Amino acid sequence: MLKPKAVDLRVKLWKLYYPNDEKSNIPKFGLNFLKSGTAKNEKFLLICGFENFDKFYVRIDILERFFLKIIENTKNGIIKIDSDMINLIGCNKENFSKLLELMQYKPKKTNEAKEEFFIYEPKYFNKKNKKIVRNSNKNNPFDKLSDLRFR
Repeated sequence: MLKPKAVDLRVKLWKLYYPNDEKSNIPKFGLNFLKSGTAKNEKFLLICGFENFDKFYVRIDILERFFLKIIENTKNGIIKIDSDMINLIGCNKENFSKLLELMQYKPKKTNEAKEEFFIYEPKYFNKKNKKIVRNSNKNNPFDKLSDLRFR
């Protein structure tokens, strides 16, 4: 689905549906990473095969290969970053770190200065200290069902 002819077909269909959209151009084939300084049409880039991460766009097939590399380089929940990962994405080291943070990977500090490590910390894991507050409404049918006891 990400071959040039398939993308070209989807772009032609896009242009038929949006005939006045002249700003949207197909990214060059082989380009894995786009940094957006201006607002781009996210839907158009999605049909071109790019996933949006704030101001960064990464090709979906490259993301799949990147996540496979993450799985290979993960040990005890800690991901070791190597140059193959950065080269696969096709960006500089600074943008790579920002991209990982947008994907909810946090830097892990270690004693070894040359190697970089990250750990996956999604936002929903931080709910350990939050208390669940339930509103009690005694006039609903589910409350009546909870009062039933079967023998």
